[in-house]
Amino acid sequence: MTILSSLLTAFLLLSSCEEKENTTPETPAETNYDLLEFEGKAEPLECGRNLVKRFIEIPQSNWGRIDAGKQPSSFVTYPDVCTYLGAFWFLEAAIENADLTGDEEARQKAMDLMQGMVDKYDDVIDGRTTYTTSSGEVLPVITDLLWRHESNRVDYYIFGAISLHIASIMENPAYSGIDWKQTREEYLEFGLEYADNQFHPYTRDEFDARFNSPEYNKTNTLFKMSTDDYNRWKGYMDQGYSWQTRLWIDDMFMITALQMQAYEATKDDPSYIGDNFSYADASSNINNSQNRYLDRAVREMKLYIEELQGEDGLYWHSPEAPFFWARGNGWMAVGMPLMLRLIEDIPEYAAEAGLLRKEYETMMASLLKYQLPTGMWAQLVDKSNYWPETSGSAMFAYAFITGVRNGWLDEKTYGAAARKAWTSLMEYLNPNYDIREVCEGTGTGSTADHYYKRKCYTGDTHGQAAMMWCAWGLTEIANDAAAGEKGAAVTD
Repeated sequence: MTILSSLLTAFLLLSSCEEKENTTPETPAETNYDLLEFEGKAEPLECGRNLVKRFIEIPQSNWGRIDAGKQPSSFVTYPDVCTYLGAFWFLEAAIENADLTGDEEARQKAMDLMQGMVDKYDDVIDGRTTYTTSSGEVLPVITDLLWRHESNRVDYYIFGAISLHIASIMENPAYSGIDWKQTREEYLEFGLEYADNQFHPYTRDEFDARFNSPEYNKTNTLFKMSTDDYNRWKGYMDQGYSWQTRLWIDDMFMITALQMQAYEATKDDPSYIGDNFSYADASSNINNSQNRYLDRAVREMKLYIEELQGEDGLYWHSPEAPFFWARGNGWMAVGMPLMLRLIEDIPEYAAEAGLLRKEYETMMASLLKYQLPTGMWAQLVDKSNYWPETSGSAMFAYAFITGVRNGWLDEKTYGAAARKAWTSLMEYLNPNYDIREVCEGTGTGSTADHYYKRKCYTGDTHGQAAMMWCAWGLTEIANDAAAGEKGAAVTD
């Protein structure tokens, strides 16, 4: 073997996370719990801006992947939707930060990026974003995803969350300089069709008619629903859950994120109080005095918490896959605080908020215990000899950050852990702000080896989204501090 070929072989082994043990040396315990002062790439505002810039410039992903040779998907996949949401959330916090600090230059940068995000989405809706078929034909990205034939429809429906989020913020005077491409009513109508269909208690005949109607069935492929499929769906529908429920931990986030965005877009409109669907066996579980979308989200998350609890505060990937997959647990670690922020002060949800708070705190304590000395978490959280995975680690970092900010977690203990995680993630961030070592999209597995041997990608939007969430959470903490200083100055 030549020297050149030997070096190439060594490089390929080092650059892949497959079959790689966690050999990162241990580092001393972090004692700095400050979540305000960071340097270099770790500075949240600058890091967040660069992450958003990168997302605006990349082509559409294929289930998160942007690596060479991977064609863009025919529709906006759920990792990209999560990145859209993360970009908007971060930019809203960045604009608030600029207003609090009086930094007009920073405000303009954030506004320009928000316009870029609106334009990126508009290119999809208007057909300017394309994909290439296997035969080489270039076609507009598909946006009518309501009745696709594939089984994992929950991954398609979250697409409606982008329109709903835009509808929820576009009338805010803080964003008055943005050129929105549609009216609020158009954004709202598009998104609510996804949110409502996700919980609509269809009969079998109605499902068959929908799936096979010329309006939605573009491939003219007859959809044949099995009796088992319909009975499973009906069992969930009768209890007031989404017919898309399948008890995979990531589906919990896909369902609740869509419904929570629907709530954010409709919470000030009393016409959305009370559920407009009748559920056969769920009258005692439906809170008809509350916004229907928030109530659906709360019911759904409670189900997943109850059904996927494993041990030690962690959650199984599914009942058939009893493994503590990092990104799977990341969806729960992010989803619980996002919901807690919405319901903790609503008296009608006191019991549910108490459950979420208890489960969240238990999970955070377990994640703290399993955090690697470097600040990262392993691909399977409870197996420290597995390789560190960045998307799950960033999700856990966000969960710590938001817990500290909201007073749910001890500032010193979890602030130090969050800081260590965030700064450690910088070591995986390329100069172009692509994050490395992101586990590929992962279905449930029957062995731990299934998770150990997953491939890793760079710039995969599963990881880009989670990094934006961290930058958003840290910017919110900075905003709290700036608002406090501003208030103290006024008092003085």
